[in-house]
Order: sequence, then C-alpha cells, then structure tokens
Amino acid sequence: MADNFARGRSSEAFRLEDGRVLKLFFEDYPKEDSDKEFKNTQIASACGCTTMKVYEKVEKDGRSGFIMDFIDGVSQNDMPTKNPLYLFKGGKDLAECHKLVHSKSSHDLDDIRLEACKMLDGKEFDIFTKEEIEKMKNYVMSLEESDTIIHLDFHTGNVLVDKKGNCTVIDWMTAARGNRAIEYAMMEFLFSEAELFPEASPLELKFYSAVRGMIGKQYYKRYQKIMPISAEEVDKYRMVALIVRRSWGIEFEKEILKGHLKELISKYCK
Repeated sequence: MADNFARGRSSEAFRLEDGRVLKLFFEDYPKEDSDKEFKNTQIASACGCTTMKVYEKVEKDGRSGFIMDFIDGVSQNDMPTKNPLYLFKGGKDLAECHKLVHSKSSHDLDDIRLEACKMLDGKEFDIFTKEEIEKMKNYVMSLEESDTIIHLDFHTGNVLVDKKGNCTVIDWMTAARGNRAIEYAMMEFLFSEAELFPEASPLELKFYSAVRGMIGKQYYKRYQKIMPISAEEVDKYRMVALIVRRSWGIEFEKEILKGHLKELISKYCK
C-alpha cells in the first residue's frame, strides 16, 4: 500500500498497487457509519447515480474501511484554480448531477422520514421543547413516503470533475430515500445561510459568499429548467432538510436553524 494521497475529517485514502483506492477511516469513526457508506455507495452505483464502485470492506489496525474505484479528477471546489472560467458553469454541472441522482430510486436506502425522527431524539435538539419535538415528528411522518434517492451532503466538494469534464458524485454515507424537495430545500440553505469556512478571514468570507451566490444562481436556474419543482412543494418538505442539517451540530448554524424550524412548526403543525 502506498502513502495516503488524500486526508479528510474522518478518513484517509491510499492508492493501491492495482490502481484502486483504500478508504480507511480513523479509529474513533463508528464502524456502522463506515458500513453504511459502503452499502449506500453500492446502491448508488447499481442505480446509476455514480460511476464509483466499491468492492470489499476492510479492517486494518483497528480501523474500518473499504476498497473503491480511483476517480482521476478534482472537486468542483478546486476547479476554478485550474480553470477560472469554470466558475461560470460549476452550478450548471451541479444541477445536472443532481438530476441524475434524483431520477433514480431505491427502496433499499433508509427512509429519511424515519431517520429524521431518530435525529430529533439527539442532543442537538435540546433547544426545543418536548412538545415541539413531538409536533415535528408527527409532521415528518405525515409526509408522503418516496423511493427517490437523495444524497443529503450534496455540494461542490462532493462532485469530482475529470480531465474530460465528466462529473462523479462521491461520499454517499448520508444518502437516503425521500422526496427530492427535501434536498432542494437543503440546497437553498447551503447557498444562503450555511457555514462557509470557519478559518477564513472576513475578506475571504466575503469572496466565498459571492462565489457561493453565483454558483447557487446557476444551480437554481438549471435545475428548475431540467427538473422543475414548485416553491410550495419545497417548503412543505423543508422541515426534514433542516432537521438533517441541525443533526450535524454545526454551532454557527444553531440559532439560524432553531429560528427556521420554529417558524415551520408554527406554519405546519397546527
């Protein structure tokens, strides 16, 4: 096994002699999450959501992981450094990738409604009363079940672009099945209020915010052209998206999400 060529918050990636990649999670990373990402990637690949394939699970030095394809490309985040003009098409590519994902379905993924109800029992939701938690659970479970595949961590860092401009969606651990309006609502939050880079300076944040806004406008315009969805439908499912987002425990977003969820409780949980 060669030295690692990529390192993230939860794992390292090693290029193997046969050209494939070993994704190895750190020791404190839950094995059930590693297994879930392996399973979800298998499903996404089989359904045609991604060209990436996974082959076998691995246990090494107390760490769990799996072997997967090597994708020879860079993330959309890094594309502008290679080609500044990509800023004018990145959002369009993102929307096309989302269309591909949202056009597929599988009953083998977790029902995001059930997962959201489990999330509501977590410590991140101590900011709500028991009555508010119960109202959110009842509302979420009143929503229609769907087998549409949704990624739920869909952003420019999780889309790789190869030398020919082909895109591959990666990191499927959070994938589930549910109405695509949930993910569109998640994108609306991502492009407007989500935390950017906490280590960035005020000037850098201003730049990143402008770029995010530009990419967002491209995304919305293309997505609505190729896969229209109404504002009413998105708002109906927004609570699920924001519950998922709050479950990640991002401190910067805590009060923002609390406010939005309370508004949705008032609007939909009579």
